[in-house]
Amino acid sequence: MGTVTDANTGMPLSNVTVINTKTHNGVSTDEHGVFVIPASQGNVISFSYIGYKTVQKAKPPSVGIATITIAMEPAEFMLEEFRLRPGRLTQYQLDSTERAAIYKVPLQRMHPNAFASPAGAFAELFSQKAKRIYAFQKNFIAGEIEKFVDTRYKPELVTRLTGLTGDSIGHFMYEFPMAYDYARAATDLEIKMWIRSNYRIWIKTLVPDTAASSIHKMEEQLKK
Repeated sequence: MGTVTDANTGMPLSNVTVINTKTHNGVSTDEHGVFVIPASQGNVISFSYIGYKTVQKAKPPSVGIATITIAMEPAEFMLEEFRLRPGRLTQYQLDSTERAAIYKVPLQRMHPNAFASPAGAFAELFSQKAKRIYAFQKNFIAGEIEKFVDTRYKPELVTRLTGLTGDSIGHFMYEFPMAYDYARAATDLEIKMWIRSNYRIWIKTLVPDTAASSIHKMEEQLKK
């Protein structure tokens, strides 16, 4: 077991993906940065988190439980120049591009510059048409964000990882919504770990017998 913290601030990091590279067992840190993972002497444990450098640490020699503290350093990214090719676009990207083309005119409308055109900016404040357009822009962006998250955080995936069915899937996903930034940056493995970690938190609110049954069911799902 151990604790994962930010190397600069010393603050605990939650939802860090912790994987035993030998057995491929994985867990996530809790809200206090604490994790518990089975490991034998010499096993290498990998710690990964969005925006931080991945850390790998061998389990130290010990009798029984070994306790370690991992300090993760923020990563610096430099994006290489690339060119998008239409054939490589996802269905979401194709649909999003089409929606943007359809609503190109209202989406491109911008607030007048108050310094360059004070009269125009003042008139815009009282224009009902302008208010409707800006409200549409805001709702359009929110809708695109929701549609993208839906491509990464799917009910089918939740069912496969947790065994939840019916209304329980909606209750779980409503209780644990996925942030847009996380959906964009997380790997498939990190999203799976995020779902499993939140599911463990969610089932703790159930009655003990139901929670124990749910945990067993999820463990059986993970073996498949």
